[in-house]
Amino acid sequence: MSAHPHTIHIPPPERLGPGKFPLSALFAGLSVMGLILCFVGAMINPAQFAFSWFFAFYFFFTIALGSFFWVTLHYACDSDWSVLARRTWENILGLLPLMGLLFIPLLFPTFRDVLWTWMSYDNLSSHEVVIRSMYLNQPFFYFRAAFYFAYFILAGLYFRNYSIKQDLDGNPILTRRMHDHSYLSLVIMGLLITFLGCDWLAGLDWRWSSSLFGVYNFAVCAQASLAACIVLIAILRSGGYLQMMNHEHFYLMGKLLFGFTIFWAYIAFGQYLLIWYANIPEETIFYNDHNRGHWVYVTYFLAAGKFLFPVTYLLAQDTKKSLRALTFIAAWILFMHGIELYWFIMPYTHHGVCPSWQDLVAFITVGSILGFAFIRIAASSSLFPTKDPRLVECLTITN
Repeated sequence: MSAHPHTIHIPPPERLGPGKFPLSALFAGLSVMGLILCFVGAMINPAQFAFSWFFAFYFFFTIALGSFFWVTLHYACDSDWSVLARRTWENILGLLPLMGLLFIPLLFPTFRDVLWTWMSYDNLSSHEVVIRSMYLNQPFFYFRAAFYFAYFILAGLYFRNYSIKQDLDGNPILTRRMHDHSYLSLVIMGLLITFLGCDWLAGLDWRWSSSLFGVYNFAVCAQASLAACIVLIAILRSGGYLQMMNHEHFYLMGKLLFGFTIFWAYIAFGQYLLIWYANIPEETIFYNDHNRGHWVYVTYFLAAGKFLFPVTYLLAQDTKKSLRALTFIAAWILFMHGIELYWFIMPYTHHGVCPSWQDLVAFITVGSILGFAFIRIAASSSLFPTKDPRLVECLTITN
């Protein structure tokens, strides 16, 4: 709910000043150095490069997918509390075309056949691949990948560009138009997150199947993008921006983070429970691979670090109302998000927990490229929607 005092001060537009561009130069330097090291790594050990690059790509891609969810959910629900935070998610959506380019190296046969082994020459004649060939075939795989990126890029830029256009004249018709289009966008998003998760992430072992994996992939994206938004807002506030956001906004974001942490745990445990109870070989193969050797300790760490600790930490109201405390747990959840994806991806290349220097280099490289682009995108418009019809309600929100 929101309160309406007699006089509301509408803050002027805020843009990133030139003081942020030295950070942009740092990202540019790290990107160049990282790309050189990644090229060397790809020549020395192409299999390791494929998994390292995919891990780095998918970490940031899940944040972008989750950002799409939060933006469309904002319009579908006519939310007012999230107006100030929405532009941060919209700026992340502006990274989607670049993410499409970062995905291209994974389509080279040298790396593609290592990740998705059903496409390798040795498995093309396999009976298990042949009986799935209507779905598991290279032309259809490329078509699906192109469709995923085409939809998320076009739809993401649609919502962002209309939001920025509204900053010029405050036309409420744009809000109504995006509201009307958000319902179908959410449905399509849910389907595509399910299919691309099965194609790329679960597809690392094409023999595995899980009826809950699509929802699991969505839970991962939604939680990670919410945590990323909190961290980015904290960084912007440390630079003097978005000072109009107060403990009421942080409290609402903290409650959502608490709720989606429980939702992630519910889906993750539900998937494990159903697979354990059914005891079907096509399903249990995943947990057999991911709980062997030292990977089982990573599983325990995930349960404690991504569920027990954050839920306990976020129970207190003061924690959710303090930006410093909320930023800490959001950063921790992003760290655990990386651990989770590493646990999910790397057992397909390492029998034991054996981190490679390529993992860190690929992560820093992809992160620096996207960080450089994000600063440029964020500087191209106001850091919050200045003429959104619900801006007054957002500024006066109370819990």
